[in-house]
Amino acid sequence: MRTEFVCVALFALVATVGVARVAPDETAEKLRSIESRYSKSMVQVRYRQQVSRSTAEPPAEEELTTTGVVVTADGLVMVSAIIYEPFNQVPHGVGIRFPRSVNRALAKIPEAHVRFMDGSEYPATLLGRDPDADVAFFQIDEGTEDVTFVPVVFEAGTDVTVGEEVVVVSLLGEPLGPAIAVELSRVQAMTMRPLSGFVVATGASDPVGSLVVSREGAVLGYLDALTVPVPDTRSRNPLAFLSIMRDLPKGVGRGFARPARDFVDAGVRIPEAEPVRRGWLGVEMQPLSRDLASHMRLPVDRGILLGYVYRNSPAEGAGLEVGDVLFELEGEPVDVNRDEDLGTFAEKLLRAGAGASLEIGYLRKGAPATTTVQLAPAPRSAREAETVKVEELDLTVRELTYDYRATHFLEPERQGVVVVQPPVAVSSNRNRVAPGDLLVRIDDEPIADLESFRNVLANARARQPDEVVLFVERGRESFFFAVKPDWD
Repeated sequence: MRTEFVCVALFALVATVGVARVAPDETAEKLRSIESRYSKSMVQVRYRQQVSRSTAEPPAEEELTTTGVVVTADGLVMVSAIIYEPFNQVPHGVGIRFPRSVNRALAKIPEAHVRFMDGSEYPATLLGRDPDADVAFFQIDEGTEDVTFVPVVFEAGTDVTVGEEVVVVSLLGEPLGPAIAVELSRVQAMTMRPLSGFVVATGASDPVGSLVVSREGAVLGYLDALTVPVPDTRSRNPLAFLSIMRDLPKGVGRGFARPARDFVDAGVRIPEAEPVRRGWLGVEMQPLSRDLASHMRLPVDRGILLGYVYRNSPAEGAGLEVGDVLFELEGEPVDVNRDEDLGTFAEKLLRAGAGASLEIGYLRKGAPATTTVQLAPAPRSAREAETVKVEELDLTVRELTYDYRATHFLEPERQGVVVVQPPVAVSSNRNRVAPGDLLVRIDDEPIADLESFRNVLANARARQPDEVVLFVERGRESFFFAVKPDWD
């Protein structure tokens, strides 16, 4: 009797286990459905663009790739506006990019192709960008009249909460792809500054352009590179970091998602041919801490203390002075009391653009006042700087730019050109000419800018001396270096 009971029990257990093995996995089915759905809408965009490995070398054309999503049935493809950062290869992820490109000439993309998961590929043209949504658009070219593309739908009412289970849909690049990857994740945090959105865990090596969807497949968010302020003890001006932010390491294991509602009305609003430059106020900024506000006996405990006002800047033209405290911008409080808050204020100026008139409320010796400032185009940065290569000296220099002056504590009137690539023979010297040195004189002739540098070189070519002497400055030090030119 006992033996029979044991056999029956074992049979029932085996039957139960067997049923568990063949029962459909609901989660797996949903992931397969999502992969199938978005494999028709997510694409790889390949394009050629001017890129520089660092700010110390001139840009050269390279082929780059980014993830795109089809947003209309006639083949309009949306990508992150990260493509407008042509000078440095961008570390994607939660992390680190400076907002809004400024050099539209070099940002132009003469050639692009859109590749689908089924292997089909179509030529495409960059149409332009939506500066508010911070995305750009490619149009798949004519010749696809018989093809109906499957668009991604962004809806306004798709909110998420912390802890909610979501699915990250990303694109695997070469050598594994392109192929669609889906992974379960959870919303880890909600953000308000510098942008509203949410953070998810992701294993994607390059999540920019990926989608965050619900388990049912509805689009919840779009993964993008997050603009963040980077505190630096040498300068309080976020706009002084134009040439160094790209060198920072990216975040690993997380992705910043902007909510789907941000893209409902996205579209090309500014033609590519129309140049748009960042707005520039022309000040160096320090956050107003509560302790500092208390010490200064101010009626506010948040704001921006002006540590420097550049000459001939919009700030100077509006009457702002060193020591003023900005506490209102366009009637809204300047909510800054930490270094990391400065980026939010700078972002508003950048978005406003050159030519915008903004009302600023400020305190001077504790007394409130207002002024209207008209933002100027942001000065050229090191990433945009014109470079000159002199074959005879094996030397490459670039123009002296605003951000170099700011990060090296130079007065606005300081003159010279910046060394990009020093002569090899000189660079072997113990106190060698180094990239980033300021070249201020060749022989007895001063160097004011690139034009005077060219003139001095023209005179040297006419004389063809056996040796020329470079005089460079590096911080508080200065050096003379003799170089033997190759005039042949």
